[in-house]
Amino acid sequence: MVSPRVWLVFGLLALLVISPLQAAENAACDAAELTLAQLKQQRQQLRTDRYTLQSIFDGDIPTPHQINTLLGRPLNQRPLLPLIDPQPLSVVDSKCPALQNDIDTLTQQINTLEQSLYALRQAFFGLNFPQRQAFLNLATHHAKLQALSAPPETDPSIRQASQVLQQHIQQVWAVLGKLQNAPADALQTLDELWLQLPSLRPPSGASSTAWRSLLKTRLDIQKDVRTLRSELWQNRPLLDQINNLGGLAQAPVLLQHESQRIGLRVLDIVSLMRYDLNGPIRNGGFMPVVQNILALILGVVGFWLLIHLAQRTRRWALSLHDRVVQLSGERRWLLNASRLISGLAPILPWILIWLVLGRLDPLLDTPSSKILLWLLPLAQLYVIYGLLCLIGEWLVMRVAQSANAYLGGGQTQQVTRHARNLARWMIVPWVPVIVVWESLGPSLMYYLFLGVLLVAIYWGLGRLLALRHQDYLVCLQTLMPSRIDPLIARLLEPALFWLFAPLLLPVALISFLVGFVDRVLADFDWYMRLKARWFRFRATVATDEDETDNGGQTEAPSYERWFASALPDDASKTPFIDTGLVAAMEKSIQRWHEGKTDENALVVAGEKGCGKSVSLGKLGKVLEKSCQALQTLHLKVPAKTCTPEALHQLIGDALGTDLVNDGPAALVKEDEHRQPTLVVLDEAQNFFLAQLGGLEGWRTVLNLVNARVDNVFWLLLINNQSWAYLCNVFGREYQFRNVIRVKRWGQTDIRSLILSRNHLSGFQLRYDEVLLSSRGPEAGNLRNAEQRYFSLLWDASRGNPMVALRLFLTSVKVKGRQVTVGLPNAPSASILDGMGDNSLFVYAAIATHENLTSHEISAVTHLSENVVRYALKGGFDAGFLHKSDDGRYRLVPLWYQQVISYLTRKNLLNE
Repeated sequence: MVSPRVWLVFGLLALLVISPLQAAENAACDAAELTLAQLKQQRQQLRTDRYTLQSIFDGDIPTPHQINTLLGRPLNQRPLLPLIDPQPLSVVDSKCPALQNDIDTLTQQINTLEQSLYALRQAFFGLNFPQRQAFLNLATHHAKLQALSAPPETDPSIRQASQVLQQHIQQVWAVLGKLQNAPADALQTLDELWLQLPSLRPPSGASSTAWRSLLKTRLDIQKDVRTLRSELWQNRPLLDQINNLGGLAQAPVLLQHESQRIGLRVLDIVSLMRYDLNGPIRNGGFMPVVQNILALILGVVGFWLLIHLAQRTRRWALSLHDRVVQLSGERRWLLNASRLISGLAPILPWILIWLVLGRLDPLLDTPSSKILLWLLPLAQLYVIYGLLCLIGEWLVMRVAQSANAYLGGGQTQQVTRHARNLARWMIVPWVPVIVVWESLGPSLMYYLFLGVLLVAIYWGLGRLLALRHQDYLVCLQTLMPSRIDPLIARLLEPALFWLFAPLLLPVALISFLVGFVDRVLADFDWYMRLKARWFRFRATVATDEDETDNGGQTEAPSYERWFASALPDDASKTPFIDTGLVAAMEKSIQRWHEGKTDENALVVAGEKGCGKSVSLGKLGKVLEKSCQALQTLHLKVPAKTCTPEALHQLIGDALGTDLVNDGPAALVKEDEHRQPTLVVLDEAQNFFLAQLGGLEGWRTVLNLVNARVDNVFWLLLINNQSWAYLCNVFGREYQFRNVIRVKRWGQTDIRSLILSRNHLSGFQLRYDEVLLSSRGPEAGNLRNAEQRYFSLLWDASRGNPMVALRLFLTSVKVKGRQVTVGLPNAPSASILDGMGDNSLFVYAAIATHENLTSHEISAVTHLSENVVRYALKGGFDAGFLHKSDDGRYRLVPLWYQQVISYLTRKNLLNE
């Protein structure tokens, strides 16, 4: 039998183990109880918020502060920030089994309440801003009306009127729940409330201030109702709205109600003004009258100043246009921006006035400036009148311009007077439209007056275009196919002109837009190239039948000699087209000559025939004025001067220095006593051959250029393909720091070159019928035919003047002293498709070196003589190779661009 003492010991040990566990469990349950109480409080708050928001949706009107607090942000927040999705509340392990189940249940209920509350808030913010602002205004009006009627001393008539308006707000607020779920029912309810304006009985002895507040509140309530209606009217067709109001049979009754509403609104406004003005007068004060008179005077003066300030913006815009044109230079996007500025300059003042007037509406809604608020539509009518005049003048001018009719000063004044007279008549229908809109908003009467306005505008357009009846007829006929010319003529007879002229106006407007876009894009090469190729395609399709006749054209030798590389001896003056190359070369040379830089070498790289050598003559004349003490030595490098000895002999003889024996050291030694000298090395591609040991000549050039001399400036002119090859061999940055890459000539430069040569010849140019449009705004226009032709020539020659001269000769027929210009006929490089790879290597070698003999071709291509001769014969037969008297092979200028492009696509060239 166990002793009692033993049981006592075991009992004490059990108590020692169980007591801490029981204490921990009690502490966890205490914390769980606290958590449970917090969750219950949070659940109760969410239930209260949900119930309150739901009751607001059901028709209870809150205070503005209450609804903003429930939503967590202002109801009229703008821009509206997106609501944050509620994050589910995670379940907490309380370590108390007795309360854990209650905590889990409360957590789920809170999450459900959060989601439902989020859905209610989302429903509020699903409304657009005007609707949210209208409901916030209604809540504000309701709170003010409650505050007005709450005091016991309030006059019974005021209290009764206040309660009537509160009931009206209550009826409007009930629409809140229908706006998204049942918009048709909401609109019907709003229409009924809008027509059933609450009537207020004028008090007998009440305060004028309280009565004025009630009248203004009623006007504001109706304004909010109009806002809610307008948002729904804009989303539904007009016929559906009329059907909701009872159909067309109810239109007279509806118009009668709307007329009564306008009259009642006018009476409310008059009453407000009477109370604003007469109330203080009865109390012995004239301040409101003085304030309104002063506001009227200041408003008239301010509007006059605004008009003059706005007119100044036109001059500022034109000045900005001139400034942008001066700064544009070769930045074509700036030039296009200047065109946009000049186009907006006439309309800019009216836009500025309209924007300022739109900002004044909320600022003038005070008793001291109420008269200006109601005169504001008159100022807007003035802006509309100015815009109508401007649009009318522009439209008639564009019609005349499209018909190639020039308007003199008297005719321009006649157009201005005609446009202004019509604008005065057309402004009359605008008055009832603005009055009805301000009074009723979207309504049957508004749409009726709007229809009258549209008819008046249609009639006004017909009367406006009738001033230039024949020009408008020609404008449309040139835009439309010729087969419908008789139909257009019948539709635009004087008796029917007013009816059909505005109907055909969109066709003319589209033409005006296309013409504007064409002028804007005319400064971009890609657009002019695309336009030229599209015209060539259309012209080729249209003239396929006459192709045999055009193929036999020949050029008279007496005319052709004026388009050779060197002009005849009897030329009075050689024309020079300034492309900016001479100025760029002069700048580098002049900076060196004036001691501003030590850089004494310049490379000019460009295509064969781009004008490098021709620019040397002009450069010499320019340097005679800017660098008078500078001596110029012009050396044309003989063909393939590739050895150091030959190169030293060539340059040493020109400088009077023994370079053959001493090399660059002799140049440095004699530099101190040498006059500043410009050494021009033309045809510098002759300094190398792309073979083993063939680059020593170019290395010798680099050694001479790198010699430290102060009185020698090196100017090298080289073919761009040769320069690209040398850059790949020696490195672009290890040869010359100053390099000018000759740009391709622009369309204007090519045009000046051809026309100046033709002027020297004394022949008369005329353009073929294919270049003269038979229809369209440019029909029969020589200037447009000339622009079209030179766009084609510039695109075909790719900006190379030498190629352009040859292409020009392929497109002319000479008969007597008259030259007929047709389409430039550029050869096709498709003939190279039949050539073998070895032949293409031969042509690539010629293009890289600019000129080669057959032995040199074999050396640089490592092809046998018979293969080279076969390739050369193929080029001769095709017509794109030419052999000069010295036995050197070159590309024919007419074929230059096509062959270079083909070889570039085959990756056989370095550029």
